[in-house]
Amino acid sequence: MTRPLPFLALLAASAVLTGCATSRTVLSANLLGEGGGEPAFFSDETSLSQILATKELLALQHEEYKVGPDDVVEVSIFEWEANDQTKTLQLRVSETGVISLPSVGAIEVAGQSVQEIQQLIERAFVESGVLQSPRVGVWVSEFRSRRISVIGAVNQPGSYAIHQNVSTLLDMLSLAGGPLENAGGVAYVVRAAGGERIKIDLDELLEKGSSSLNPVLGEGDVVYVPKAPLVYIYGAVKQAGAFTFRKQLRLLEALALAGGVNGFADKGDVTLIRRTEDGGERVYTVDIGRIESGKDPNLFLRDNDVIRVKQSAPKRVGYEIYTFLRGIFTFTYRLDNN
Repeated sequence: MTRPLPFLALLAASAVLTGCATSRTVLSANLLGEGGGEPAFFSDETSLSQILATKELLALQHEEYKVGPDDVVEVSIFEWEANDQTKTLQLRVSETGVISLPSVGAIEVAGQSVQEIQQLIERAFVESGVLQSPRVGVWVSEFRSRRISVIGAVNQPGSYAIHQNVSTLLDMLSLAGGPLENAGGVAYVVRAAGGERIKIDLDELLEKGSSSLNPVLGEGDVVYVPKAPLVYIYGAVKQAGAFTFRKQLRLLEALALAGGVNGFADKGDVTLIRRTEDGGERVYTVDIGRIESGKDPNLFLRDNDVIRVKQSAPKRVGYEIYTFLRGIFTFTYRLDNN
């Protein structure tokens, strides 16, 4: 027997009401204390103090370059040979920091400026009896001993020899052609001495020219520019996908990148999946309705966070019944008009 349409409407209303009355326990994830309440970017206080400490090395930038192993020095000895000729030698500094001159022997030059090396060579000629009044010129023809590496999302990653005793982060980024378009908003400097890691806000440094975020770098330091972090959003949103972010990003702003939630979203049942340092993952259930009303914190997100907005079953069932009933009424209306 065919049931009358009013009964179907009553059944639909009953299904929706029954679904809405179903109780569920929603865990509102408060990630404060697990890093969720702190910005994912910007230089922290520890990094700022570490940067300040490097400024003590600035004095070395204005001193004469100190020669080191693997550098190549050009030595010109005037009037060494007959007919007032000048003898020019290209000498590589050995791993032990010495150069070897004909008729003179080994001279330790590591850690010396070109002027100091010049005096050492002249003294060696006099003491060996080769020349009584030597005139010597010394230049560094190849700088190789002091190298700083720039890796990651830069245009020309590599190991760069510096022509001064120290350099700066801005100078090294310039040598590497600057960050790529997909670079994140943070860079890391790993110090060769002590292995400490300094966190630098690139936007503050590059766009605002903040000198307080421009550390002084030395031999063996490494600059790492990671790619912009990603968050993944899917489920009951208008535009699912992977989204990059340079600055710190909160949960509600991330959902806005996905066009917001759609009409079927269950705001009280949003899942946040976060990787842990040991390679595992933690799953949180977040009530974004409570966040919107200010009852819960708007959480900061991290690289590779996954957000799933679940569909509300009552809303889905109600919409499907509504669509079904609308189809029946439309079909009946067409029959009545034929």
